[in-house]
Amino acid sequence: MNRSTALNLAQVFSLDSVEAGRTPPLEETIVELYATMRVPLLSYAYQVVGSTGEAEDLVQVAFLRLFDQLRRHTPIQNLRSWLYRVVHNLAIDHLRRQGKEDSAVTEWVTHHTLETAAHSAEHDLIQRQRIAGSLELLNIREKRCLMLRAEGLSYKEIGDVLSISAKAVSVYLARGLKKFEVRNERRA
Repeated sequence: MNRSTALNLAQVFSLDSVEAGRTPPLEETIVELYATMRVPLLSYAYQVVGSTGEAEDLVQVAFLRLFDQLRRHTPIQNLRSWLYRVVHNLAIDHLRRQGKEDSAVTEWVTHHTLETAAHSAEHDLIQRQRIAGSLELLNIREKRCLMLRAEGLSYKEIGDVLSISAKAVSVYLARGLKKFEVRNERRA
């Protein structure tokens, strides 16, 4: 599924079953959604919490919550952003309980910046320190917006996940990138 395509419940049902007046049982719907969304949600959760096991648990809890919401016939406008929001909130709660919220974001950005090039261990250490210093200038919303944008979410979807407007997302992204660039230009 293309990341830019918004996932909604109608996409989960096959056209044949909808036209025939049949809809699959809720369990089948959740299984299909899980198969479609598990990998990107797991990737995001892992990047936030830094543990494969914890990420798996968070994604499973998110799908259990989705099952409860759909069973109660609670309307969900955009399943993709709803699932990311639930995983995001679960991950942040998990990090807060462990007291690691800021370090996870720093590790994620550092990993994504360094994974594209092969360098010496000394070069990587210097880069990690530079990135960590630059990220200290960003507030938590700027950091979170950057992470979610790197996951391919639209401004609206990021806003839905963080419970802020798309305009605020734009401002946080612009400020965060500007701070990051200014700090790195000074150090270069």
